[in-house]
Amino acid sequence: MSLLDSLKGIDWSVVFFLVLCRILSRLSDLVADDTTVQKVLPSRITAIAVHPSLTATLVFVGDKLGNFGFVKLGTGENVVETYRPHTSGLMCLKIRPDDPQKIYSGSYDDTLRCADIERGIFDELYRCAPDAGVMYFDWMQDRTMIVSHSNGQVSFVDTRVEEKQTSLYDLHDRKVRTIDAHPTNSSWFLTGSTDAKVKLWDSRMMSKRRPTPLAMLTHNRSCSGAFFSPVQGNRIVTTSFDDTLKIVNDISPTGEMKQLVSLKHNNYTGRWLTPFKAVWMPGCDELFLVGSMENPRRIEVYSNHGALVCKLMGESITSVSSLVDVHPERLIVAGGNSSGRVQILVEP
Repeated sequence: MSLLDSLKGIDWSVVFFLVLCRILSRLSDLVADDTTVQKVLPSRITAIAVHPSLTATLVFVGDKLGNFGFVKLGTGENVVETYRPHTSGLMCLKIRPDDPQKIYSGSYDDTLRCADIERGIFDELYRCAPDAGVMYFDWMQDRTMIVSHSNGQVSFVDTRVEEKQTSLYDLHDRKVRTIDAHPTNSSWFLTGSTDAKVKLWDSRMMSKRRPTPLAMLTHNRSCSGAFFSPVQGNRIVTTSFDDTLKIVNDISPTGEMKQLVSLKHNNYTGRWLTPFKAVWMPGCDELFLVGSMENPRRIEVYSNHGALVCKLMGESITSVSSLVDVHPERLIVAGGNSSGRVQILVEP
């Protein structure tokens, strides 16, 4: 019997269920103590990224004043370094796993920068029009950067050429809080805006200054985040100030996104906390994580059906983790709070 024939009789739904149970079991075992909670920046954290290193536990953060820093957990004292590459709120941090030496940051100061920490240099990659601050960014599959702005626009930036080639489009009426490239469809991307709209776009259909989206979802209040599921991109999770998390399972270009779940969730962070952004578990289209206003303080893990399946807590987690990020391969979860503190949960 061939290997293919032997696999035909397997109930893959059972196998998949067991894998999910194993992930949740490991998540529930994560711990945070005084050695994994660290003050890094002077002000409210507005961006967070866990470094993809397979050996070091390293978390980068940015704050509302434009500060940039990282904490590296150590066997003795933790290593903390801080910089000031931006003059206004640092809104997005990203690290490409295929080039982990570089840390990319976007800011309200209208710039997108690339940091080389070993050299201590922050190169300016892109500067947008004055007062059109960078809110978020991502990469399309051809390495073109898609950048969302505080004035409702989105720009396509080719940073590979010395004279940056830029195309600009009016996609929303207000700030575009997040922008996300589809993991498998090379031309699709997603935007979430404070105009309460989540829109699906095709980069091949950007022939006019104000193009028409493929599909749209409308919240009752501002949307603070919208992201494709990371493997197949067959789901979307959104976060809104209307106190809902929405999970969409029909993202075909039909004009309207069909909701799988509209989940009640207290997203009223107020003026002193960074708005929540639900994010998918890396390598998994069935689980996502989000901060919580509930006590005891925790990070919550939900299934794609809207069930609260795990609460990540610890005695040292005493504040709200508005922003959450997860290591792409290791089970490390990091949250950032309003006082510049990073709360890291690791396996014991």
